[in-house]
Amino acid sequence: MGRPPLLVGAILTLAACVTPGPPRERLVLPRNGDEAAAARLVAARVRGAEVVYLGEVHDNPHHHAAQTRVLEAILATGARPALAFEMLTEDQQEAVDALLVSGDGAQEAEGRLRWRARGWPDLAMYWPLLELARRHGLPVVATDLDPAVARRISRDGLAALAGSQARLASLLPPDPERERIIARTIQKAHCDLLPEGRLPAMVESWHARNVTIARRLAEALRRVRQVAVIIGRGHQDAGGLPAQLEAIRPGTRQLVVEMLEVAAGEVPERVSEQGTGQILWLTPAVERPDLCADLRQRLRG
Repeated sequence: MGRPPLLVGAILTLAACVTPGPPRERLVLPRNGDEAAAARLVAARVRGAEVVYLGEVHDNPHHHAAQTRVLEAILATGARPALAFEMLTEDQQEAVDALLVSGDGAQEAEGRLRWRARGWPDLAMYWPLLELARRHGLPVVATDLDPAVARRISRDGLAALAGSQARLASLLPPDPERERIIARTIQKAHCDLLPEGRLPAMVESWHARNVTIARRLAEALRRVRQVAVIIGRGHQDAGGLPAQLEAIRPGTRQLVVEMLEVAAGEVPERVSEQGTGQILWLTPAVERPDLCADLRQRLRG
């Protein structure tokens, strides 16, 4: 689900898919395999796609290394996709454009983009992607909704933004079961600590972000043939970003790559069953503090 505008971004990790259930034909890339070869396999599948999602867990450096390898492999085929980031809000596009033509390094870019101040993990993990975009002249698209707007929706509901309801409302047909599953996933990601009354507004905020990102991708596809999207894997869930883009731009060819963590001792086959992307890339997990304890403290505060 992305950065922390709801409550805690690091633990909001929904599964990735375009439609509910695993695809009939799915490529599973093994943990600790040949990453360069795996990236080439992904790049080969990307050729027919207009949008490829590289769904990450934000604080896992293995995921960012894999994204960089995939982008390098795509570039090696001669393709020149735009690079879209969930981590950059749509109102930052001018700052992003200026960064690409500047000589700024990661430290200057962090200040220019207010990266750490907006709650994202270390920019150094993402910097190789931005350097590739700069070196190859790739457009970089800032996509996400203003975090202040997302927070207000998650607190007060979409109705609080009367003038923006039509632009931010989900474009999907009604499906109470889908919405119930999304709400349940948000609650589970928040350690079952949220009051039930909060969930409808938080689901609306999640949809509003996905609709905003989808609109930005559709706009980019008017100018370029292909977009690679750096995104939290939660946005790829059923009813998420791919579905919203299909509603805005029917027939868009979309490829979902989902990076799944396999902890020491876990059975990769069981982990793979959790994933629903068209390509699953199994990676090492990272150690994290007790995020639920942190959330309890935030809620008490």
